[in-house]
Amino acid sequence: MRRFLTCLLLSSTVLAPIVSAQQSNAPTQQSEAPSPVNGAENILFGDDNQPGRTIHSAIATMIESGATLDDAVKQTIANVTREDDALITGTARLVVGLNKEISANFMRNMVDFNKLTDSTKGSIEAFPSDAGEIIRLAVTLYPSFAQDVIDSAITTGEIEPNDALLAAISAGADPTTVSAATAAGTNVAVTATPAGTGVGAGGAGGGDTTASTN
Repeated sequence: MRRFLTCLLLSSTVLAPIVSAQQSNAPTQQSEAPSPVNGAENILFGDDNQPGRTIHSAIATMIESGATLDDAVKQTIANVTREDDALITGTARLVVGLNKEISANFMRNMVDFNKLTDSTKGSIEAFPSDAGEIIRLAVTLYPSFAQDVIDSAITTGEIEPNDALLAAISAGADPTTVSAATAAGTNVAVTATPAGTGVGAGGAGGGDTTASTN
């Protein structure tokens, strides 16, 4: 009997470390399992309500398929400005198509920087005489970030604060939520017409914005 108990005790002593080691290894094995990788669309600037993000995502997809940045931007701009393409709405399609060279430059900046302020400034610095058009493009593509567009445009020194504000409003920015005060240091009061005026039937988007200052 004593011999049996001794053997049993020895067996328990030997098995205990093995079981303990197996249990301690289990979490390690689980932690080594690969975690899901977020898709590229989850790190693009903006959200699903921003037409610019939709265009950005399409460009990124083409690049991932092997296209160069320039080819992907050029092809995507050509695609989204076709009347039979439903990737973006009619208003956004119209604004993008007004000047495809500027639109391509702006979206190339978005792919490079993935930051609206830097992309807006970069495009205005490349096309200083078209600052108003670039503001309208940026606000149309990223309507939830109109104030960021105005602020970044003013910092370039290529457009007056009041003109930057009016250009944003002509693209549909809510005049009650945007201002030229942040960058310029002064308030600019405006009376706006319904969203879209200034980029509608005329097609050029650069005429009278029908907004006036007080």
